[in-house]
Amino acid sequence: MPKKNTTTATTQKKAKMPPIDVQIDRLINYEGSRTKAIASISIGEWFNVHGFRITKSEEKGLFVSMPAASFQKNGKTVYSETFSPNSAEVRKALNEKILEAYEQKLTEEQNEDQEQTDTLSEDESQALVTQTM
Repeated sequence: MPKKNTTTATTQKKAKMPPIDVQIDRLINYEGSRTKAIASISIGEWFNVHGFRITKSEEKGLFVSMPAASFQKNGKTVYSETFSPNSAEVRKALNEKILEAYEQKLTEEQNEDQEQTDTLSEDESQALVTQTM
C-alpha cells in the first residue's frame, strides 16, 4: 500500500504571498454607523473575495472584519468567517493592505471634494464678474 503524503505545516516551505489588490467598494458615512467602508480583494489572478468591513470602535479603533455569515444559536446571533487567513502574519499583512487602501480612498475623496469646492468658488466668482458688467 502506498504511503500517504502527510506533509505538516512545520515541514512545508514558507509559501510566498501572492499579490493582493484591494478595492474599496463603498465608503459609508451614515451617522452612528461603526462600519466605515466595504472592501474586496483580488488574490493574484485566482480569487476575488468580497465583504471585508472596515469598522471603527472605541475599544479597538479602526480594524478590518473578515467576510462572515451570521446565524442564530441559542437565541443569539453568531458570526462565522467565510474567509480567513491561515496565519496571524498573513492576517496582519492583509489588514494593513486593506486599511492602507481605505486611507488612500479617503484622501482621494477629500481631494475631489476640495476640487469641487474650488471649482464652485471660481464659478461663483465668474458669475459675480459677469453680473457686474
